[in-house]
Amino acid sequence: MADSVYPLGGQDVNALAEKKDSEATIVEPLDLQGDHFDHGIRAWGTVIGSWLVQFCIIGVPLSFGATESFYAREYLAHYTPSQINWIGSLQLCLMYLLGLAVAGLFDAGHFHFISIAGSILFLFSFFMLSLAKEGQYYQVFLSQGLGMGIGTGIMYTPTSSVVAHHFRKRRNIAMGIITTGSAFGGFFFSSIFGHFLGGSIGFAWGIRIGAFVCLGCLCTANLLMRTNYPQKQTPRALSATATPLTTLLRTPAYMFIILYGLTISLSLYNPMFSVELFAQEHDNIPSTLTSYLVAIINLSSTLGRTIPNWLADRYGVFPVYIPCVAAAGIMALVMTVCTTAASITVFCVLYGFFSGACVSLFFPAVLSLDPDLTRSGLRLGLASVPVGIASLAGTPIAAAVVGGNHRWWAGSVFTGVLELASAGLLLAVYVTKQRFSVPT
Repeated sequence: MADSVYPLGGQDVNALAEKKDSEATIVEPLDLQGDHFDHGIRAWGTVIGSWLVQFCIIGVPLSFGATESFYAREYLAHYTPSQINWIGSLQLCLMYLLGLAVAGLFDAGHFHFISIAGSILFLFSFFMLSLAKEGQYYQVFLSQGLGMGIGTGIMYTPTSSVVAHHFRKRRNIAMGIITTGSAFGGFFFSSIFGHFLGGSIGFAWGIRIGAFVCLGCLCTANLLMRTNYPQKQTPRALSATATPLTTLLRTPAYMFIILYGLTISLSLYNPMFSVELFAQEHDNIPSTLTSYLVAIINLSSTLGRTIPNWLADRYGVFPVYIPCVAAAGIMALVMTVCTTAASITVFCVLYGFFSGACVSLFFPAVLSLDPDLTRSGLRLGLASVPVGIASLAGTPIAAAVVGGNHRWWAGSVFTGVLELASAGLLLAVYVTKQRFSVPT
């Protein structure tokens, strides 16, 4: 086995890059500012900052079930549910799809530029949404779907990846903690949108209240987050040790997890986007509860984003991840029989928990295939591409499956089967993981 190297000062990077393939130089995980691993103000300040980012940029898309209901009833009443769904789906798509586009900048050390640029675009688009006129679909689509979606996509993968640079032993729980920000954000924004948009405050100021909250959170986050790159690491050194995309795509375990990202994202958010409309059709479910169902899912997912990650640090990612995904699939299959206040509440709590684990363990699962942090931006960015594509198509497809006559059982089967298939793909990743070798 060839000697391990680090692309730091004192070593001839050009000479390393010109070595023959037969020498198979392996780039091991960098000793990224070793004194700051798993503890310290920089590490936990970055966790808090990333938590605030996810509270805003993911919390708002996850609250789309509340805004979708308002759009369908009043603001965009002349448009079909499938057309309205495209707004929320585009946000989720761009959140994941743009990760690969900014991966090179992140791995080259330009994290703060990425984070600030994304924050500005997200906030500008959020405030512009408050100016959208009733019945003007294109205005809502451009500001909420496209503008906020691009801002979210610029920030999401880098602000998640930077946390991994600060942790070794506690990486799974640290990354789980930051994803609870999106759950709390989903709970918060779905609550205020559900309460304000159709009330006396109205659409414009209801949206502005959310935008001002995000303004404070994102300003604080950009002050707290810090990178942990080696002091002498340069973009040129990084390019000499980068993993080619073609090499990643020839790795069986990595290909299986890419397919997993595709199938789970076609299904995961469907219940969250449809549960309010489903509940409104059943007289046994009071309207006072219906408007809080999305908030319940988001709130209960906070436990699903921490407890499984804590267990994953002790027992491994995949032995915890696979049962959680399978359980989410089973819950999706039984949604249509939850036609009382008690049963729909239990469904939202349990689905929120297991779907939260589906989200919070995805990036740790990808990183577990190769611990080299110089590759984290590229690996997470590439793995996010199919997630973004599927997020764009998933909820509109599910809405089309349910149809105008609201065949909820069809949507339930569509979602449940895909999530059970996703659990099978994760099992394939786990089985082939032993054959995975760090590409050069």
